[in-house]
This record gives sequence, structure tokens and C-alpha cells, in this order.
Amino acid sequence: MTIIRVIRPVFLTISMTSWVAFAQNYFVSSSAPVSGTGTLGSPWNSFTEVNVLLGSASTIDTIFLKCGDIFRDQMTVGVASDFVISAYDTGNQPIISGADSVLGWTTISGYWQADFFEPVTHFFANHQEQIPARYPDEGMYLLVDAATINDLTDSDLSAFSSSVLDSAQVCVHTEQWCWEKSPIESSAGTVITYTNPTLKFPTVGYGYFLYDEITFLTVGKEWIYDNIAQKIYYMPVSGDPNDLLCEASVRNYGILFGAGVTNVKIEEISFEKQAIAGVGIINADNEEIIIDNCSFARQYHYGVDQQGTEVEISNCSFREVDGFAVFLNGTCTKTEVHHNTFRNNGGFRNSGVGLEINLSSIKGSYVDSCHIHHNDIDSAGYCGISMDGMWNIIERNVVKNAMLLNNDGAALKSFGPASQFNIFRNNFVSLSDGNTEGAPFGPPDSYFPTPAIYFDFNTNNCTIHENTIYDHAKKGIFLNSGSNTNTVTNNVVYGGSYLLDFNGSPIMPTPMTGMTVKKNVLFAKDPDTYLVRVVDNTSGFNHGYIDSNYYFQPYNSDNYAFEPPSTSYTFGNWTSTTGYDLNSISSFVSWTLPTALDTLIMNPSDNIVTVDLGSSKYLDLDSNEVCGDITLQPYTSVILIDTETECPGAGLNDVLKVEIRLFPNPANEQLTVTSDKPFESVQIYDLSGRIQQRRTVLANSIEMNVSELENGMYVVELNYTNGTRISERITVIH
Repeated sequence: MTIIRVIRPVFLTISMTSWVAFAQNYFVSSSAPVSGTGTLGSPWNSFTEVNVLLGSASTIDTIFLKCGDIFRDQMTVGVASDFVISAYDTGNQPIISGADSVLGWTTISGYWQADFFEPVTHFFANHQEQIPARYPDEGMYLLVDAATINDLTDSDLSAFSSSVLDSAQVCVHTEQWCWEKSPIESSAGTVITYTNPTLKFPTVGYGYFLYDEITFLTVGKEWIYDNIAQKIYYMPVSGDPNDLLCEASVRNYGILFGAGVTNVKIEEISFEKQAIAGVGIINADNEEIIIDNCSFARQYHYGVDQQGTEVEISNCSFREVDGFAVFLNGTCTKTEVHHNTFRNNGGFRNSGVGLEINLSSIKGSYVDSCHIHHNDIDSAGYCGISMDGMWNIIERNVVKNAMLLNNDGAALKSFGPASQFNIFRNNFVSLSDGNTEGAPFGPPDSYFPTPAIYFDFNTNNCTIHENTIYDHAKKGIFLNSGSNTNTVTNNVVYGGSYLLDFNGSPIMPTPMTGMTVKKNVLFAKDPDTYLVRVVDNTSGFNHGYIDSNYYFQPYNSDNYAFEPPSTSYTFGNWTSTTGYDLNSISSFVSWTLPTALDTLIMNPSDNIVTVDLGSSKYLDLDSNEVCGDITLQPYTSVILIDTETECPGAGLNDVLKVEIRLFPNPANEQLTVTSDKPFESVQIYDLSGRIQQRRTVLANSIEMNVSELENGMYVVELNYTNGTRISERITVIH
């Protein structure tokens, strides 16, 4: 497989050119019985000698870690620069683990205990993170009666003794978008006081829970660590924990960079279970660091904590990281994050950073000139990609199932007046509707409908261009109060509640002005959908230029636009009242559910794709007839309407009608691809457009070995001799 990447110098200029003739290679194998001299034949067996070496100005070429080995150690790069950390030998990637094994379990009082002599951050059984013992149990909450940032009051607390409360921690749902945690400093009756004040005032009626106290240890999967007794107490779901691989996180980092370290590449290394981060690039003067083809799993705070300059994170996987999988923090500039896979990150409300911001796959905290592209993100507790700062480009990412634990965020988000000149383009977003668990809401319309793409308070001079939003039940694109001088163009929003929302309310004094909103496709999928919602605090409708859009509400002609609290507009009333959309196109079809003759065709890949439409005649949204096939540029989509008639001459021309079958789907080891017409090649893409496999064969059937593909969704494309290309999706699960 050949991958060609073009990296624009504005984002990244990295060169590993500082080697000299006498640079040396060093080898490390944790399975070596004794620590040798660091050569291939006599490797070191721990990072002890490595850290001494990296704390000096020694000239190093490569530090090699042996494949298949687990290094329960932390590598600290103190002074050394200009070198590579890589793997040698064959087998699985070497693992740098932040956890130690927990052995010697004995039963006590209905649960198990084991001696463990270091403070524990989080605890695992067979690599699955277990839950700190909590009350009430998972999925249930106590409710706040009153609160400040320092304490909360709840009449239900009278059921607990002060000794129990004073030894516990609390996790409070302080706002829709955050859960904050703290040890309990003290308690008195129905009041608990936090050790660490919350950033937000906990809202009356919101949920909270207590945890990390031994009397709460009542159900399987729960645990606590007793720092005084130096014991872990654990209740497995079933069986004997001596039969499980039990591990407790004790080391903060896998690799930590000291001040001034530059020009280092980390490749083909796995990082697991660190208490803070797999890789910590925590200094502004850390420059030109490359992390490529690495794996990050189950870190407590971050997979990668990046605060340096000109850093590249590519072709890595991030899974089950509790806080932020990738954290671009403060001093971070000119970082490129691309072609990475993110799965199931931000999975626990009382884990991770535990502050107002938490649980996102990629978080940029007021960073400059970063390029986030071609990432495949599935399942995040909060945002998929949240980027605050200036001159950042977020493009060609696929994000789905974000917002699994929190509400009032988005799959793609930017916040605040310091967020300027950011570009969000050619991304695909779906299934990220938010979670209101632990919030005291009544009917569904009484809470914040989570958008797919969100420019929050005062975001300005930013762009949302040519993104596709689909299978999303709530808001499509949301421009919040104070946001101004933004551009929203050529996006496709296919279904939702409010597809484009201008919240020009006076929450923020800055009026919503200077907006350019044109050539967007807003397509309703049910009669309750409003295409546009507008809250107007200006003297009339003065948001900016809003025109040349496509507004399709085929189920309810009254629901083109909505102005709270109760004004609905038809398309004609909308244009005549506001002066907007005088050149926009409204729906030329009218249906009653379940009729739906529209179809969304998507191309979330880097290839120009031609889709065979068979013999059916379609209309595009300009009422032009479309027959035969349609070509999509990379990372674009189009909505067509089936006329339920055949194209002129259909059946007389050589239109190739093909049925293909993928079996099994999901696939594990082998995938059988069959077609009723012979094909000349087949290729498998990931959702970032990278070719994973390609076979050339003239046949009606072929077997593909998918055992080495990572779990996830792929596109199988068949190419026929007449130039037709047909594709279907396949899920790989091992």
C-alpha cells in the first residue's frame, strides 16, 4: 500500500535531519533476564538506563523496544533531541503500560481485597475499566436541592453518616455540558462541602452521585482503593479475580518530554493505562515531535497531551481514553492531527479531567494554526472535535455518536470571541444528539437540542463549508448568541428538528451581524421539522446575507421558519417578512409520510466517486433531470428525488444493473464478495478514503481476508469493465 500525503508548510514543517555519523542505536527488551549493554544481542531490560541516556546530551539514532514486550515503566526525555523511538523484531507493538498487576486476592465481607502499595488512579479487569464504588448505582442519581460552587444541599444526605460522606467523593451535573468532581472536604447534616470548588454553580434539580467509599461497594464491577490500608477492594461481576488480569494505574506518563526537547519521532508503540497521558508534550518549546502509527488506550486524562509547536499525530488509534483522547492545549501551535481512529472515548462522567471541559475525542483549547483532518471518530462522551482558537482547519473528518454522556455540545464545536478564522469543511456528522441524563427536564422540547455543528457564544469570522449532516435528530447547524461575521455555505443538513438555527438572543450583547449564509441544502424528513429557527434581538432581520439556499420541507409547507415563541413562516412569508432568501429555492415536492422519494448519496472519501443510478430518473434540487450516474467530489454529498419513472431510452442502452452481496456482514476473518456481473477489481477503503486492500481479478466472486483490519466500518468498491463502480459498506468486528 502506498500512501501519498501532501503537508502544507503553513501547518507543519518537520525534518529529521540532525543525525551524525556516530549516532547509536539502543535496544530494550523487558523480557531479557538481565539488563545488558543496550545492544541488539544484549538489550537493556527496563527504562532505567534509557532515562539516564535521555537525561544527557548523548547522540542517539533510535531507541528500539522489542515487539510483544510490556514495559511497566515511564520513559522521560530530559535533554536528548533528534532521535527516534521505535519497535524491533516481529509481533505485536511493544506496550508501555502505566499499570501494575494486582495479585493475591482474598475474600472479605462479600467482596475481594488485595494488597497494593501505590495510589491507584483507575482499575482494570481483563483490560476493561471498572467503576469506583458509587451511590446510587450506575444510571441513578441523587438530586441537588440547593448549591453554590463550594457546597450542595440535599435532604437525602441525612441518611449518611459524616464519616461516610467525609471519606467519599462527589460528581455533580453542574451544567448540561459538564459533570464536575471533587473529594468531599466536610459534611454536616444535609450539606456537603467540596475540597475543590466547582467551576459552575450546580443547578437545582440536577443529578449528582457519591463514590469512592467502601460502603458503596455493592454491585459487580465496582472497586475502591484504601490509601491508609493500602488495599484494593473489588467486587467482580462474577467469579474469582485471581482468574482475571487485574491491573491498577500508577504511572503518570508513558513518554514525557522535558523542556527544550525537539525533533523526536515515536512510531509503532502502544500506550496503555497511564494515569495522566500516554505521551506528554507539555512544554511550549517542545518542537517537531512526530507520533505515527501508535496505539493509545485507557489513559485517565489524555491519550496525548500536546502543548508544543509543529507536532504531528498521524495514523494512530485512540480508544477508551477517559478524558480527551487528543488534547491540544494553550501554547500548542501548528499541530497536525490526521488519519487517526477514535473509538469509545470519554466513557465515564466522574473520570478524565473532571472539570467543565471533559470527555471529547479531540479538544483544542485556544490553539493556533492547527490542521485536523481525515480522522474517523465514533463514540465520544462529549464533543467529537472541539476547537477553540484561531486559524485552525477542521476538514474531511467523519464523526458519529458524539455527545453520548453530555448535552449542550456538538460533534463539531467552536467557542468564544477568541475563536476566529477557523474553517470547518467537508466533514460528515451523524448520530450525535446529546444525553440529558441527570438533568431535571420535562418534555423533550424543554431542553437544549444538541446540534451537529455549533458556533457558540461570540465565535466570529469562522467558516462552516460543505459539511454533511445526516441521521441527526436535533439541530443541524447552530449559531449561538453573539456569534458574528461567520460564513455558512454549501452544507447539506438532511433531517433534524431545526436544521439551521440563528440564536440572536440578547444573552450576549454583541448582535448577530455580518453573516453570509448561502447555497446550503436544508431537507426536512418529517412534518415537525423547521428548516430555520431565528431569535432576533436586532431592530429587524439584520443578520447579514442569507440567500440562494435550498429549503425543502415536503411534509409541511407551514414549517419553513420559526421565530420563538410562536411565529411560524411559510417560505413566502419568510422571504417577504425578512427580505432573506429572495433567490432561494423551496420544495417543489409535497409528500405525506411514509412517502419519501429523496435519497442522500455521500462520498466520505478522497476519491472522485461515480454512482450508478440504474434506469430510474431522478431530479436534483434545481429540478434538473439526472439519469445514468452521478459523480461526487471527495467528501461531498447530494440529495436526489426519485421521479418513479425510467430515464429516456432505459433498456435500450448498456446500463449495467448490478447486484452485489457481502457476506458475512459484519465480517471477522473472511469476507466473500459476489456480484451477478463480472468485475475486474475490488478495493476496500476506510472511511478516511485510505485504500486498505486491493485485488485485481475478472470474476463474479472473490474472498478477501479482513483479519488484519481494525474494528470499524469500511467501503467495499467493485469496478466493472464498462467503468461502472459500485460500493457497499461492511463492518469488521473481531
